[in-house]
Amino acid sequence: MVDLSEADLAVEQLAHARALADHAAPALLRAWLAAAHGEGLAAVGHRDDALRAFDAAGSLLPADPVDASLPFLFLGGAHLDRWRGHALARLGEPEAIDQLTGALPRLPDAFTRARTGMLVDLAYAYAATGDRDAALSYARQARRLALQIRSDRHQRRLSGLILPGATASGAA
Repeated sequence: MVDLSEADLAVEQLAHARALADHAAPALLRAWLAAAHGEGLAAVGHRDDALRAFDAAGSLLPADPVDASLPFLFLGGAHLDRWRGHALARLGEPEAIDQLTGALPRLPDAFTRARTGMLVDLAYAYAATGDRDAALSYARQARRLALQIRSDRHQRRLSGLILPGATASGAA
């Protein structure tokens, strides 16, 4: 819903899901719901609430973040950090750069789509700080991977990137 311009609805539904899952769902699912809620909150510009949701996700994340009943959820290792970095980049926060660059080398090679998203986020984060060269470098890396994996979503995100010093038609 966040990607479909329905962020307000996503925030509302995720808050409800978190309340329903509280103490009833596995810790990994509760952590995932908190992180998803944080992403939605970032999308609507609620910085402090978003960061609190990510803090909650970190607290809820079990020491062993693998749950056989939830094989589709990946929050261990770099995954929660990259998700938080995405939210920070979306908020235009400079600390997104450290969050994402710290998580990038820890992301398993098999997660090419996630790596592409992180590179897009880094392009946006550097653009927000005014670093055109770094933004362009990450945008190029992201575009190369997005084309390789045929990710329309990431290509669309890149098409909206405005580089510092560029006009609206000078997107990366």
